[in-house]
Amino acid sequence: MSARIFLWLYSLILFLLQPVLALYLLKRSIRQSEYRQGWEQRFLARLPEINPVPPGQQRIWVHAVSVGEAHAVSPLVQHWAKVYPQHQWAISCTTPTGLVTCQQLYSALNNVQFFYLPYDLPYLVARTLKQVHAHALWVVETELWPNLLLGAAKAGVNTALLNARVSPTTGKRLAQFGLISKPVLNSLGTLIAQTHADATVFENIGRPVDAVCGNLKFDVALKPELATMGRSWRSATQAEQVVLFASSREGEEALLLDALNRSQFFKRMPKASVWIVPRHPQRFDEVFDLMVEAATRMGVARPVRRSASFNAGSNIALAGFGQARLVLGDSMGEMPAYYSVADLALLGGSWLPFGGQNLIEACAYGCPVWMGPNTFNFAKAAEDALAAKAARRFEHLLAACEFYLSGFQGNDEAKKAAFAYARGHRGATQRSFDVLNRTI
Repeated sequence: MSARIFLWLYSLILFLLQPVLALYLLKRSIRQSEYRQGWEQRFLARLPEINPVPPGQQRIWVHAVSVGEAHAVSPLVQHWAKVYPQHQWAISCTTPTGLVTCQQLYSALNNVQFFYLPYDLPYLVARTLKQVHAHALWVVETELWPNLLLGAAKAGVNTALLNARVSPTTGKRLAQFGLISKPVLNSLGTLIAQTHADATVFENIGRPVDAVCGNLKFDVALKPELATMGRSWRSATQAEQVVLFASSREGEEALLLDALNRSQFFKRMPKASVWIVPRHPQRFDEVFDLMVEAATRMGVARPVRRSASFNAGSNIALAGFGQARLVLGDSMGEMPAYYSVADLALLGGSWLPFGGQNLIEACAYGCPVWMGPNTFNFAKAAEDALAAKAARRFEHLLAACEFYLSGFQGNDEAKKAAFAYARGHRGATQRSFDVLNRTI
């Protein structure tokens, strides 16, 4: 089977799946109403009005699928905008939370436009390229959409895959579908990998990388105002120890609450508090209900929500916050504050096979990380953090709780190690900029 036929079959299947995708969005919108927005962009490529680029200027189109990718590429985008302030920008994403994050991060860019990426069908890609008028397309981490990248390259757009990462498992799948993956990878004008291990996987598929520049997430700018807010929360609570469950995924909160109950965590450590921050905002209510049930079983005070514990614009705690032993972090964009309130962070996504969440941000704020066995999304970062003693690994959450209760010492050293680990891996932004600057 030729690559052209394979691409045609892929496009046909995706076209036939459009009603299924519409039903999926409707289902997601039950919990998160924002999924009812942007359908004309996703299904018809009817984007917000984007003006043509004036002569002598360029527009860079950045696609970051969701929150993590939006933050990851932000140091490079901001640096590029400082060096080339005349360049214009188009920012696309896939999820509503990603769109909100992009608007928060990039609204100050020159003549920037935001939109949802249309589905990867040839006619939608063609309409999008015609409207965006991009000189370059930057895709972040693993977004290898065949029609998008092949269509952009055919239209003369300089394409780049930035901060690229690929697990060996994904690499095997790409190799299995080499008829389509190889042409797509070879269509890229620039491929910048995070690690040499990622580079090896790409090379085995048949596309040598142009550079290995490290992980851009180490260069994300710190937010001291949020760190200060987190410290004010800490002073408002009466807890002597604070453990944070950061970016927890579905099913993991129940595992933690069960581990707290089985280990008699709050009986053995009555002045501790546990904060849970779910990865997805549509799950806030569901997780809070779990916490209320668990608090009753464990005989501790009713949990509180961060959103209901402080008046708007104030860091003065409302009644009941200081006595709470379970706190739900139900706010967006405040992870630095949560890391600053905690003594250590349990890494969400690592206790069930989700692959783990970003541990770099926690370390950047001096919060040591305890993680489970599943960190394949951040394999290199996890290995380096373990070697630097900025992180520990446990097989399950009960083991982590028991270790903490056994008289764990050395968190001050772990905090110093976390800071040092985060600082020691900076520099990917300048290295990536230098590579791109030669090709764009």
